[in-house]
Amino acid sequence: MNFKSSNLKSSNPLLPVILGPTGVGKTKIAVEVASELGAEIVSCDSRQIYQDMNIGTSKPSLEELKKVSHWLINIISPDVSLNAWDYALLAREKIKEIWKRRKIPIVVGGSGLYLRALIDGFFRIPSSDRIVGTGSTAPTSELYKKLKEVDPITTLKLHPQDRMRIIRALEVYELTGTPISVIKKQRVPFNCSPIYIGLTMPRDLLYKRIEERVDKMMEDGFLQEVKELLRKYTPVGTRDSMFQSIGYKELITHIQGKTSLEEAIKLIKRNTRRYAKRQFTWFKSIKNVHWMELPDDIVIEKCIKLILKFIGNQ
Repeated sequence: MNFKSSNLKSSNPLLPVILGPTGVGKTKIAVEVASELGAEIVSCDSRQIYQDMNIGTSKPSLEELKKVSHWLINIISPDVSLNAWDYALLAREKIKEIWKRRKIPIVVGGSGLYLRALIDGFFRIPSSDRIVGTGSTAPTSELYKKLKEVDPITTLKLHPQDRMRIIRALEVYELTGTPISVIKKQRVPFNCSPIYIGLTMPRDLLYKRIEERVDKMMEDGFLQEVKELLRKYTPVGTRDSMFQSIGYKELITHIQGKTSLEEAIKLIKRNTRRYAKRQFTWFKSIKNVHWMELPDDIVIEKCIKLILKFIGNQ
């Protein structure tokens, strides 16, 4: 499908975004929509960006990858830590490149933090694998008090017992000399006009799909994939490590002999359901989302019409 260059060249180019919780079926729908529009897909998935992690991240199939151009999939080694700031830089450059070719980029994914960094702006926080000062042994209340002295604004937003975020805020201050509350204000919004298309479905149906998908992953060799990854790569010592993501961390615990395979699978299903619930909460905070409930036989047609409507209004 061809478009006039004026449709894709404006001061704030249109950027369709298809979002939704894990397991809802974003990839399949996005591929069909992109195929009909001659568009290209820019992944907004914090896990699919990694190489050699295929089964556990539910990456697009080879057929889907051939049908539509996909970007930001399989580009980072699993032993490299990637954060939202890094992703936003990569995604913005790729999207601008697609616009230059007079094509439509469609952002697809369920990583809310990455999406916010891409659209609303990002701030760079240095990575660190160390725990500040006596962070590993000091009481959380003591760390909270220390943070309050150097960054009172952040403490107002954190629960006094949120140990992980308290430690992270202290790390940032020690590494930069600047409170994280100040760094977070250094945002640069992306010059675009996002059109959000949200895919949802009844919670019980989504949870059933999630459990079935986990079972299919195991049948497809997910456990062997994790064993091969551990043989090939050394997990990095950071909270952002891909090896700490849902599915991988549970199977690694099993491989280490700490849990049975049955228990690991149960934990993967439970943690994935909880993650989907958090995604719902995150996406509800985004304004002007055009929600479409599945199953819906004409959802692809609806998505296409909506995108074409906004392109025509530019």
